[in-house]
Amino acid sequence: MIKALQSRKIAVVMSNGFNESEFLAIQRAMIDQGAALRIVSMDSGLVNGWDGKGWGHNFAVDAQLNTALGIDYDALIIPGGQRSIDKLKLTAHSRRFVGSFLAAMKPVICMGDAVQLLAHTDHLSGRTVSGPEDKKGVVEASGGTYSVEAVVMDQALMTGLTDGENLLPFVSAAVDMVVDFMAAQKQAA
Repeated sequence: MIKALQSRKIAVVMSNGFNESEFLAIQRAMIDQGAALRIVSMDSGLVNGWDGKGWGHNFAVDAQLNTALGIDYDALIIPGGQRSIDKLKLTAHSRRFVGSFLAAMKPVICMGDAVQLLAHTDHLSGRTVSGPEDKKGVVEASGGTYSVEAVVMDQALMTGLTDGENLLPFVSAAVDMVVDFMAAQKQAA
């Protein structure tokens, strides 16, 4: 049986301190649909998750952010995690990489507080997004419109809340969005 995302490569941009529970939930769901997730990071070798109370597991980095190209991937996932986002904000490669997906209208999934990376990379102007309420000021200062909805779609950009009971519905919506996008792309070809 062919899965909906068979042979699709999805980039996951993260650095040490990413939200491990967000990553594991979306990783499982995307792999169940046949997707191949590739970790893209400014860190080399391994990237370490944060499990809410301390350091979590290590994951192998597949590509360096400074050399990765959006054209090599079908979609982008950015897990939250303040430590990870703060590190990703330090490099111009984040702006370039994220921007390449948005410019190509490929699916971009920002989980929870990852919405602030979009603000930092100047990709929120004119967009409606969601995320933790404490990120509302950052969103609005960047020219975006903040929504209190749990999941917000703005063209191929999906943002939303991933805390507690919101995580699994968000992940399910993210998988559906990528599957629908790939099906539409296949029909157009």
